Amino acid sequence: MEEDKVKKFMETRDEKILEECTKAQLQQVAGHLGIRLRTTKVAERRLEKMAQLTARQVTTGEEPSQGEPSQLEPSQAPTSVGRTHSERGSSGGSSCSKRSLQLEAQLRREEREAQMQREERKHEARLQREEHEARLQREERERKARLRREGERQLRLEEIKAKKEVELRRVEHGLPSLPA
Repeated sequence: MEEDKVKKFMETRDEKILEECTKAQLQQVAGHLGIRLRTTKVAERRLEKMAQLTARQVTTGEEPSQGEPSQLEPSQAPTSVGRTHSERGSSGGSSCSKRSLQLEAQLRREEREAQMQREERKHEARLQREEHEARLQREERERKARLRREGERQLRLEEIKAKKEVELRRVEHGLPSLPA
């Protein structure tokens, strides 16, 4: 059963078949395509990308544009999935096709772009957090200043009230008033 999906995908390059594949089946597809895997997530993304591109090309009948991989035959498959540049060089760069290098470069660009977007979102979130904290601090300072002013006003009123009481008592006892 597992082999059937792998064979069917290898014959048709149908994206829907690839989407239904298990991890083990994706690894088999990679093996058939001559792709050496370091991590299966990278392989799955690359196989998915290849399936999307080939499905689009098959359904629309379009030719691949510059820098876009065409439908890859096993002999054209990238052999350096997950390998570093130095590893490719040591195994003989002639075994890597131009298409596989273009696919790898495109995936690296997409990964860099995704990383930049993640960093930008983190930066935006941090800025929003800092702005929110600054607004809360400013509101707290304003509240304390308002309470302080209210307290000072209350003290002045009590002071005036106390002076008036003293003045009234002086007048009641017939004492001269104090200078203002």
